[in-house]
Amino acid sequence: MEWPFLRNFGITLFALLNALGMLPIFIGYTSGERKPVQRLVALFVSLTVFALLVVFMLLGTSLLKFFGVTLNSFRIAGGLLLLGIGIQIVNGTGSDAAGALSVGDAELSSMIQAKSVYRQIVIPMAMPLLVGPGVIANVILYATEAAERHKGGLRLELILITAVVCGLVFLVLASGSRLQRFLGDIGLSITQRVMGLFVAAIGMQFIVTGVVDVFGTQIAPLLRP
Repeated sequence: MEWPFLRNFGITLFALLNALGMLPIFIGYTSGERKPVQRLVALFVSLTVFALLVVFMLLGTSLLKFFGVTLNSFRIAGGLLLLGIGIQIVNGTGSDAAGALSVGDAELSSMIQAKSVYRQIVIPMAMPLLVGPGVIANVILYATEAAERHKGGLRLELILITAVVCGLVFLVLASGSRLQRFLGDIGLSITQRVMGLFVAAIGMQFIVTGVVDVFGTQIAPLLRP
């Protein structure tokens, strides 16, 4: 086992997922729900993130090639989606769908309510806010390097590290109610809009990076004499 390699993978993966940065947005979507529902939604989102990461780790390059999608195209599309979401959050409309769900029947069980909320927020919360193009590229690169070094021998270890990181993501999201009590309604609203601005900026950065890479690798060579 190459501990430095696995340690670096875990650190970079947790940093790129940026669960702490996405926490105010998660709270904005689930603030009207009971604590058990919030924890279940956090669990569902974390499990979805884990499943997506494993899929891209094992099949990422082949999957993108199968659909004829380049990483830059994926980056630009994800950036456009993030830009739109960020603008909605800044305008205070990002959590309307989740808020409407919280007015449902009080007799609904926590599991049913959590599933209902999860279906509304899995996109964009799990993807592309948590699992964005940068995370996908990082996972594919580490999986490729591990396969080259040990002929797939580190693949199980990478999956285990991914599971640990997703467990940390769950703990961060599940602590949202405490942060909500600490900030209060006004503080939460301000934090949510500030994070919405950052989400829009991240989306714009994805778009710029994708366009620059496409221009540099595909268009610029055609313009050279």
